[in-house]
Formats: sequence, structure tokens, C-alpha cells
Amino acid sequence: MHKRGKIEIEVFIILITIVITSAAILLLVKYGALEVREDIVAEPVLNAEFFPTGKEGFLTVKDFAFCSYVDADLNCVGKQEGFGKSEDVYVWFVAESSVIDGQVMLLRNHKIINPLGEVVLQAEQKDTYAMELQSQKKTERVVIADFFVLGADAIPGEYTLDIILENPLLNKKVTLTKKFMIVEGEFVG
Repeated sequence: MHKRGKIEIEVFIILITIVITSAAILLLVKYGALEVREDIVAEPVLNAEFFPTGKEGFLTVKDFAFCSYVDADLNCVGKQEGFGKSEDVYVWFVAESSVIDGQVMLLRNHKIINPLGEVVLQAEQKDTYAMELQSQKKTERVVIADFFVLGADAIPGEYTLDIILENPLLNKKVTLTKKFMIVEGEFVG
């Protein structure tokens, strides 16, 4: 019993030392003797995954089309694969994702590469969700549409569009690569 009491006293002394040291540091910060750097971004402690297991669920693109126009109801009007230099290039696709805790969050980024292999447009969204919705279903389909114009200085030829779709709730990412043509004048097809 004598040794057991000795271990308890040592643990108690260590805990008291930790408390006194913490109090001393807090007092030094309060009175300005120590300065706290404010340029460091604090990560929330509860944002950690303590068990590194993969989250169940899926993320996929079910349908895709280049369109001459996308109406207010998100319908693709006039599917086509080629566009004139100054024409609006509409992109329409249907994403399907698992629902986690009644939520779906989708983040969309895209990149366009010209016939010379140069990146001519790159749109990256960080912490800006293309779609955030509540759902009681197990999976949810989401229609996403966007458009871009390459402009009169665009090089005619085959372009590559990479769409990167991400669901941060699932830690899942899908990249869809599609080709389209840019021609002189207006596309007739």
C-alpha cells in the first residue's frame, strides 16, 4: 500500500504542476508579456475523424450534355458537341449522391484546356457549394447547369472540359472529362 500512495502523490503533483504552469501562461498572455499570433488559422478540434474509416456512400454523374441553351427549369435545349468562338457553351449534367445525415453538399470545379494543351479557364470553388440541400431520401439526384464563352480569340479545334464534382460529407470526388469543338464563326451541326 505504501507504493500505491506514492504513485498517487506523484500523479497529483504532476497535475498541480500542469495547472500552475497553465495559469502562469494565461496570466502572461493577459498582461501582454506573451503575444499570441493571430495569423494562424485554427482548426476546430471536433472537425477531426478519430477513426479513419471510409464513409459509406457514392457520388456519380448520371447524365451529361453540351447544350445550345439551358432554360429556367434546367432543361437542356439543343444538345450539340460544337460551338462557334463567341457562342455560349452550356454544360448540363445530373449528379447523384448518397445522403448523409439528411444532407447533400456538392462542390463543383471545372477546367478547360485548349487544343495546344493550355489551361484557358479554371474555376475553383473552396467552401462554396454548388448545391446544398436537405433530404429524407437515401440518394438524391441534382441537376447542375453552367455556361461559359471562350471569346473571339479562342483557337479553333478540340477542347477538353474537366468537371470535378465533390461531396465533402462523403469525402468522395468524381472527375468527368468531355471533349467539344470550337469552330470559326457559328457552329452548324
